[in-house]
Amino acid sequence: MKNSKGKMMNRKPTIYVAGPMRGYEHYNYPAFDERANILEKYGWVVVNPAQLDRNQGKPMSDPMAFSPDTNYEDHEFMRMALCRDMVAICEECTAIYMMQDWEKSRGAKAEWHLAKALGLDIYYEVPLPNYSD
Repeated sequence: MKNSKGKMMNRKPTIYVAGPMRGYEHYNYPAFDERANILEKYGWVVVNPAQLDRNQGKPMSDPMAFSPDTNYEDHEFMRMALCRDMVAICEECTAIYMMQDWEKSRGAKAEWHLAKALGLDIYYEVPLPNYSD
């Protein structure tokens, strides 16, 4: 069954969290986990790549030195992770959530293009102002 936009309606509302990992402490996993928890509270089934990494083995390199361009093991991990995540987006997701600074991540840009090609709903994180002053 399709909705008015022609999208399949028999899937559970499932959202993939996309954002930068490389160059962040702990591969930015705490930020991914925080977004996943918030989205779950709003009723989404969440595909969290940080959790997928923990379940299937995270990169061996230090997060600040991860370099798929110059390190063979990092390159192979990136290939495996992107393949896994793209399959999850294709098979499970109805939407994608783009974290702040997603456009600085090659992986998140690839995930965004896939979401666009599939016609998924795309949600963008809006940075909140800092009122601590």
